[in-house]
Amino acid sequence: MNLKTSKGVISTAALFAILSTFTYAAPITISEPGFEADGNWKTPKTGASIKGLFLNDALKNYTKAQLIDTPPDSGSKIAYNNGPDQNIYQVLDASLASKTTYRLRILAIDPTFANPFPGGELRLGYVSESPTPNDDFGLNLLKPTTIEKPIPFNDHENDPENTTDGIATWTLTFTTGELPAGLDQKLRIEILGGGKTQSIFDNIRLDARAATSQEIEAATKLLQTPKDKPILVMFGDSTTEGGMTQAVQKELNQLISSEQQPPKIINAGRGGDYAVAALKRLEEDVLTHKPDIVTISFGLNDTGLRKPDDYQESLEKMIQTLKEAQIQILLLTSTPFNNKQHSWAEKFEEIGGLDEYLNKEYCERIRSLAEKNDIFLCDLHAIFKAEINKDPDRINKLISGDGVHLTAEGYKLIAQHLAPSIIKRLAKE
Repeated sequence: MNLKTSKGVISTAALFAILSTFTYAAPITISEPGFEADGNWKTPKTGASIKGLFLNDALKNYTKAQLIDTPPDSGSKIAYNNGPDQNIYQVLDASLASKTTYRLRILAIDPTFANPFPGGELRLGYVSESPTPNDDFGLNLLKPTTIEKPIPFNDHENDPENTTDGIATWTLTFTTGELPAGLDQKLRIEILGGGKTQSIFDNIRLDARAATSQEIEAATKLLQTPKDKPILVMFGDSTTEGGMTQAVQKELNQLISSEQQPPKIINAGRGGDYAVAALKRLEEDVLTHKPDIVTISFGLNDTGLRKPDDYQESLEKMIQTLKEAQIQILLLTSTPFNNKQHSWAEKFEEIGGLDEYLNKEYCERIRSLAEKNDIFLCDLHAIFKAEINKDPDRINKLISGDGVHLTAEGYKLIAQHLAPSIIKRLAKE
């Protein structure tokens, strides 16, 4: 990343070197910077204290090599993180100030069993006046002006006898202008894992000082960069995960004119997922991407296993959360079951059929929610049934042999109906 100023272009490395020469004021207080006690670090899923779930005593060689502090400073514990389920955050007493440069640092450790280092992320944001239950985790993030993120390396892969853990200090700087968004709101620090083998962190620090006019100018230009592509998150079960995003992207690329910008599509589908469980991952898998549009499609795994009322309640909460975030919503009914092929079909014969039950108890609820909340509905179930009614043999061309998952032709049918609606929603951005 390079920053352009009135005197030319400053590289990230050069700007970082300049920033490191400034003297920072007293550190901003972070509770448990070495992860030594319970109660202040929280999980983004619920906003509840992690209560030691992801804290472990450091290996003896960490403290012996003085890689981390020993009591009474920050102690000998470290934070393990295996990805989204173990991300952590903390809301500080300090508030976001104007014309200020913040420096946020953390130790990243590459243990000998995890070569190479699996990743991770460090973020600084603020809490809104009316925060979500997890204190707006993933939202209201400050954009760093410089990022110094060396990869710790232990070389255990080439030297199995090596017992020295790699360690590196990550440093991010952030500069605010005269009237930054979130002024006087409490700061929030977020620590994310790499989603693979354990990322390990210790000793997080944050300090601040008055920003120079040059820093404010550079940060202002950085924040004035053109808006990126619109973001579309497709939130759903295996039907979404399996091929819907690719089909929709292909259709959009064919339909969108050169004057429009095709959206970046993020696949937030998860096989086997159902509405109640999906609600718990809405923040992590959807809101953190700051989408412009979100499609919602659940019901196949709810049918016969989850109560319709619980299904509706979860969808209502999703809709409310997305509306509060001013995100456009497209509701999708589930595609049909093939009663002759699906293994559940026999269990539903007495009540009129498996697909008929899906349509009556789940698709109808989506239709009602769309009408009640004035949300666009793409009635995939009705679209597929219309095709099948015209040609009964077409069901085997649209739905795979297991009676539920879709063929390439089935995904193409979805894309042909869904893509035009997405384009209309993009035009409103």
